Amino acid sequence: MASRPGLDVWLYGTMVGRLTEPKYGKIRFDFSDDSQRRFRSGSVVFSVSMPISTNRRPRGDITKAFFDGLLPEGDARDSISDRFSVTRGDNFGLVSAIGRDCAGAVVIQPSDLPEPPSGAGVEILADRDLERLISQIKERPLGADDRVRVSLPGAQEKLVLSKTADGVWARPVGGAPSTHILKPQDMRLDSYAAGEVFCLGLARRLGLTTVESEVIDVAGRPVCVVSRYDRELTPEGTMRIHQEDICQALAVDCSNRSGRKYQAEGGPSLHDVADVLSAFAPLSERTKLLALAVTNVVVGNADAHAKNISLLHPPDGTVVLAPAYDITPTTFYRGVPTPDGPTDLSDRLAMWINNKQSIHDVTAEDLVAEGSSWGIPEPTAERLVTTTIADIIRYSGAVDAECPIPAEMLDFIAQRAKALGDGAAAGAPPTRRLHRSMPVRRFGVRIPPSL
Repeated sequence: MASRPGLDVWLYGTMVGRLTEPKYGKIRFDFSDDSQRRFRSGSVVFSVSMPISTNRRPRGDITKAFFDGLLPEGDARDSISDRFSVTRGDNFGLVSAIGRDCAGAVVIQPSDLPEPPSGAGVEILADRDLERLISQIKERPLGADDRVRVSLPGAQEKLVLSKTADGVWARPVGGAPSTHILKPQDMRLDSYAAGEVFCLGLARRLGLTTVESEVIDVAGRPVCVVSRYDRELTPEGTMRIHQEDICQALAVDCSNRSGRKYQAEGGPSLHDVADVLSAFAPLSERTKLLALAVTNVVVGNADAHAKNISLLHPPDGTVVLAPAYDITPTTFYRGVPTPDGPTDLSDRLAMWINNKQSIHDVTAEDLVAEGSSWGIPEPTAERLVTTTIADIIRYSGAVDAECPIPAEMLDFIAQRAKALGDGAAAGAPPTRRLHRSMPVRRFGVRIPPSL
């Protein structure tokens, strides 16, 4: 097969490199001279696995891991490949088709196209268009089509849209940046959308995210709406903010259905994430990571894998932990209908904590030990774990008032917080019925009453 035309890769208004395919299935990336003029040599503004250099080309496996990491996963990738007449498994062809609006600030497009647009290029949705797009989401993942060339990682059903300044939904056409992600609820999982909004509300109170979220009803189906933390509204339009997930940062190839975003499948650990932060960011970013781990354990989110943790790359080349996202109480759900009969959502941690593989087995001591292994001083780690548990208890009532969740889900989270505070494993059965004014103690430290 003859080589296909190369693609320009843009970042923060600069054409930083060219993506080519010297041989079918093998891709190559070369930084441009402009990348070094715009950003210093050695800057990790593009990726910590691919420092900017015009003298040394990134290895092929690193290049593949980064660009594959921009694409959807599972059935969504197959559906989009079919829609754009791209052979399944042809990642160069797929990124060429849908790379105009990716996670972060990367824009990938043919070299004959001008600089990517910022705020212009939206198509206002007419009446019932949103309902139609949600109903077609299996056949048209992300809402991608010939006019909306958008890519986003993950296998969950999603719709990517823009919201205008006056709150009207619109499709981002012609490469315009999207601003929101809409996730229709799997109707087998009651209140799943509300659970995610509740957890993100907790994360906002804890200072772990800037993501705004809400549940809307679309033709009787709850939809979780989240703002994109990698977009910023400015007077000039919508600005893209660069980010990469941990698999991209560590050059872990999570090719479609490989499963390597999970530690049990050979993917990154929390310690690996902390090592990246230790190399490129201050200690405060590792303490945020520990607070996020505590939050996931308390709410019962076992699916916090390496593609659900990301790094932000501002134009100055600094590195910070990205705002938290995709936090849901997965282990709350039991007896979920499947073709093989009712099943519980897995309690197996996507990234282990102090070598504990079940989220139900994790204790506060495990969380402290995990954080200490990252170089966080033990007294700091212990204080942070205790404070985060206490704050979750303290904020839960207010967050529930903003976005109500079922009483059973609220009690599930409260009981896990109490168990951790008492020094037990998060999934320990309650020794007595939780009372909403019951104080929680950890290591003899009184934690304020909860809900």
